[in-house]
Amino acid sequence: MKVRFLKSTIDDFPPADKPEVVFVGRSNVGKSSLINMITGRNIARVSKEPGRTRTINYFLLEDSVYLVDVPGYGFARVSKQEQDRWKTMMENYFSQRKENIKQVFLLVDASVGPQKLDLQMLDWLQYIGIPFTVVLTKIDKAKQKDISRTLKEVRRFVGEGAIVMSSSKEGRGKKEILSRIFG
Repeated sequence: MKVRFLKSTIDDFPPADKPEVVFVGRSNVGKSSLINMITGRNIARVSKEPGRTRTINYFLLEDSVYLVDVPGYGFARVSKQEQDRWKTMMENYFSQRKENIKQVFLLVDASVGPQKLDLQMLDWLQYIGIPFTVVLTKIDKAKQKDISRTLKEVRRFVGEGAIVMSSSKEGRGKKEILSRIFG
């Protein structure tokens, strides 16, 4: 699969000439790992430390779609000032690029389940009318009872069709995610 890194930015976005697919979720939920899994390349930097993504990162996939990796929310160890800066950056991004966003993938750790911030993001995406899919990550590490609980919780908010189970380690969910990117 052809993919290349374009840029890291706070507000200098590329031209709105291609659809954008955005990966959002809590810090350390596996956004960069998922991007690497679906592209088949280690193009997004993966870190064990939460909060390493501090800018909006653009990748060009198959010369036809932008993959967008945004900073995680949640337990990143950064100052309140930095958290506020990220919040402003995200609000600006979504307000400026809303018409260009084809799909948002909201990643939720299958072991942990949706947290308050995930549910707020779901509500907000539904409110502003951007199509989204919930991706349950790290299912290879989760216990079946945790996966079942998480699925039940997520279905209460999104129904049946907007959920993909994934494991970056095993490549699970890749076909479903790619079909939503290119479909």
